[in-house]
Amino acid sequence: MTEYERYLRTEELLALQKGPTERVCHDELAFQVVHQVEELWMKLALAELDRVPPLLDADRLIEAREIFQRVHVLMGLMGDQMRVLEAMSPRAYFTVRTALGRGSGQESPGFNALLACPPPLRASLKAALKRRGVKLLDLHRDPSAHPDLYGLTEAMVDFDEGFQRFRYRHLALVRRIIGGRTPSLKGAPAELLEHGVKQVFFPELWLVREALFRDFVPGPSLDGADDDPGGAH
Repeated sequence: MTEYERYLRTEELLALQKGPTERVCHDELAFQVVHQVEELWMKLALAELDRVPPLLDADRLIEAREIFQRVHVLMGLMGDQMRVLEAMSPRAYFTVRTALGRGSGQESPGFNALLACPPPLRASLKAALKRRGVKLLDLHRDPSAHPDLYGLTEAMVDFDEGFQRFRYRHLALVRRIIGGRTPSLKGAPAELLEHGVKQVFFPELWLVREALFRDFVPGPSLDGADDDPGGAH
């Protein structure tokens, strides 16, 4: 065994998929590999995001921004690799589905951990804004006043949007293979995935755009947009 194989533990890694005689169909290997790789990307993303709150608390904003930029790349990879399964026929998927038992992507540990990650990130951003004595809306009115802080918020939006794109790619794949009304293994139709696509990690970073809109087009407030989305108080 080479040093490369020992370091990456390739023997163990490549034994984690079913062997040729165990697969219920040819496409089961692609199905397993894609989902296992997704879990690895999410593990890496979570490890990176865990570093953000301490960095923000220490006002190391550039380093925190770089982490969000890396995680944004990971979100893109997660969405792009879904294309591997676009060649999977509905018949092949339903064949693999029988081997899943009651298992479902809704049980993904990485995915559920990502859904739970925003609160400490939002709290650290709010604290950073307060230390600077600037509200989020004022930051967007004059990005040049705090370019490092503004750049951080834009990197957070990139990550947020990247995760939404990943969820949309997953929804599109599900529709392509099983249709919109076919129930999942947990009994919920694929149409319910649309609700998740509309969810965001950092609502304040989206609402501030609507609030800024009223600086240029006066009129009645957009629902929720005039609420203070975070910052100094």
